[in-house]
Amino acid sequence: MDHEDTTRWVEPGVLYLVGTPIGNLADWSPRAQSVLQEVDLILCEDTRVTGLLCHQHQIDTPLLSFHAHNTKSRIPQILERLQSGQALALVSDRGMPALSDPGQELVDMLWQEHAGKVSVIPGPSAAVSAFVISGFPAPFTFWGFLPRAGSLRRQVLADLATSVHTSIIYEAPHHLKVTLKDLSALGEPDRPVMLGREITKRHEEFWRGTLAQLQSWEREWRGEIVLVIGPKPPVVDSQPNWEQLQQQVADLVADGMHQKEAIRRIASEMSLPKRDLYQFIVNRLHKED
Repeated sequence: MDHEDTTRWVEPGVLYLVGTPIGNLADWSPRAQSVLQEVDLILCEDTRVTGLLCHQHQIDTPLLSFHAHNTKSRIPQILERLQSGQALALVSDRGMPALSDPGQELVDMLWQEHAGKVSVIPGPSAAVSAFVISGFPAPFTFWGFLPRAGSLRRQVLADLATSVHTSIIYEAPHHLKVTLKDLSALGEPDRPVMLGREITKRHEEFWRGTLAQLQSWEREWRGEIVLVIGPKPPVVDSQPNWEQLQQQVADLVADGMHQKEAIRRIASEMSLPKRDLYQFIVNRLHKED
C-alpha cells in the first residue's frame, strides 16, 4: 500500500521571507518553490511581477499586495492571519525582501509584538553579489537608495564620502549622473568604485575604476545599477603628534584598558607601527623619571 508523503516545508503561524531571482530565473531554489506552494498566502510588492514568477514555477497560492503605500493598513491584517495559524510568505519583486524593499516594518513588528515566528529562505541579493565581485574589503555599509534631495541627502552623502568602510548603494540609471557628480563634488574624485549593471541578466556588466573616470564616461545607462564604493584611505600624518597619541593611550588606560591593548588600538587607527608608539611612550616616561 502506498503511503501519502506528508512532508511539509511550512509551519502554522510563521512568516517566511523568501528570496527571489534578481534577474536570471534559474537562480531559484527548490526550497523557495516548495514554501511558496505550501503557504496560505504570498505577500508581494507587485502581484503582476510575482504572478509571472508563480506561473513559471506552477505555484497557485493566492497573492496579496504589500508595498510602501499600504504597509500600515496591511500589517494589522497580516498579524491577524499569523495569529490565526496561517503560514505566510513575503517576497519582493527581486532579491531578498525587507532589504531596501517593503517588509522591514512588518518583521520588526513581529519581533516586538511576539505575534508570530519569522523564518528566512535565502536567495540572490544584488548588494552582496556586487560586493563580492568588487574586490573591496569588508566591512561594508549598505545604504540602499539614497534620498533624492534635501538636507538628508547631503548628510548621507557626507557620511558616505568619509566612511572608512566599503559602501554599497542602489541607483536608478536616470539618477546615476547626478549621484556621481554629488560624490565627486565632496572631494573624492579618486575614490575607487565599481559599477554593477543588470546583475545575473543577459546584459550583465561590471566596471571598476575611480569616481572621476566613471563620471566622465559619456553613455546612457540602462537597467538596475549597484555602486560599490571603496573605503576612504586612512590619512597617515607624516609628522605624527606623538604627545597627542600618548594622551589618547593614557585616556584608554584610565578607562580600564591594558596599556598594550591601548597602544595597539591607537596605532592601528593611525596606521602607525605599534612599536614606534610604544617606544615613544617608554622614552617619554624615562625622561619624566
